[in-house]
Amino acid sequence: MFNLSTQDVVQSIKKAPLVNLNGIFYQEYHDFFGKSMLDQLTNLENFDYTHLERQEHKPRQKISYHDEIIKRLKIFFMHTSITDALESKFKTTLSFTSVDIWRDSVGYKLLPHTDDHSIKLALQIYLGDNNVGTSLYDSKDNIIKSFEYRTNSGYALLNTKLSRHGTTADVTHGNRISIYVRYR
Repeated sequence: MFNLSTQDVVQSIKKAPLVNLNGIFYQEYHDFFGKSMLDQLTNLENFDYTHLERQEHKPRQKISYHDEIIKRLKIFFMHTSITDALESKFKTTLSFTSVDIWRDSVGYKLLPHTDDHSIKLALQIYLGDNNVGTSLYDSKDNIIKSFEYRTNSGYALLNTKLSRHGTTADVTHGNRISIYVRYR
């Protein structure tokens, strides 16, 4: 399935500037995956989804870690060339932790927060259009940057006490599907 080179993703990481917005370090991506890989990431609605740990009460689900697509994405994102590109851009050492495919349904909203301290860097790539994206917030919960929810776009965010992020609104229609990758 993902017998492709990681070169498209490495180039996306290399060409996207690292932004320092009031101490929040991120990259914004457009056309993150090459066409071949993106084509393989369509029709994700037909998979079996399960609730996330500690989020059973929220309308967010993920594809099981036992599913072949997750196993292949895990191998893909732990690839040295991708990790090296992220390390070089963010000037830190990283180790791949996990990858999820999330499906957020109507009513899902994520309030401004910082990620668990076990996450050093998170990368989220959207696999749909016309839904709510992710925003960065200052310490008073004012939006300072928004990432549009658009197929094959997304961001990488260095997790610090300043990297507050969340959704600006509830999912009001359809499903918000994305790939979420964690590094420590």
